[in-house]
Amino acid sequence: MPLFQPKTPAGPVALTKDIDRIVAYSLTPEGVKKLREAGVRSGQRFPSRALAALIRSGQAHSPRLADAAGQTQFGFDRQEETGLHLPRCEMTGVTSDVHLVVYGEAAGTVAKLLGPEPRFVLQKVTQLSVPVTVLSLATISQLETVQKLPPKSAAAATLREWFRQDFESAWAKLQKENARK
Repeated sequence: MPLFQPKTPAGPVALTKDIDRIVAYSLTPEGVKKLREAGVRSGQRFPSRALAALIRSGQAHSPRLADAAGQTQFGFDRQEETGLHLPRCEMTGVTSDVHLVVYGEAAGTVAKLLGPEPRFVLQKVTQLSVPVTVLSLATISQLETVQKLPPKSAAAATLREWFRQDFESAWAKLQKENARK
């Protein structure tokens, strides 16, 4: 489960675990407000699906590796890793700064979900690179219709599945749990 830290030198963040790394997501004022409205207080954990909803809406952004000092004391549970609810880079497995990338190869055009390093390597053959957090179901369909995205690609299918997940139910559950306290 992510941990809410409203007062850090970098501003308010949500700390979460992604495989073996602790990642800090910056929170917008709207994201902080949404957490507070749900009853989340400083230093309190909240569902990873709620963080995934904040990321998808742009209210949690700019993930970066958190300071290594004291990471083991957070006790993040593998079952509640936020990374389980986010699209991953198909080459490196990272969940930070993932883009839908369309690039040309000798065999044709390919669409993949890629993190920063693979995007850098493929930049000369890249035809399209869009952060997944600014996409939607409608945008993916439009990109396929105008043939900017290969139809029925695995990357598009992964994104469609992500957009269809109900992260908003996590907010109702969180408010209900915090109302009992």
